[in-house]
Amino acid sequence: MPTEHPVRISGPDDAAPETAAIRLIALLPTGRRATVLDCHGGTATLKLTVPDGLTPPAVDRTLDDILASPVLRGWTKA
Repeated sequence: MPTEHPVRISGPDDAAPETAAIRLIALLPTGRRATVLDCHGGTATLKLTVPDGLTPPAVDRTLDDILASPVLRGWTKA
């Protein structure tokens, strides 16, 4: 059964959180998906669904790798 992880990212004041959320979703590895829960100000909140057995540290490493992508420059986990 898949596991859900809440994810909140924040970015520069002038950046659109909706765009960042879509970019993050597009960069997810196969077998993982995300649902956008909320976007406002400089933050986006998502629900990340990953395969069962994937540990929280592994999920965090994947998110760190995704946030290091040039298309998400300036965005961090909040």
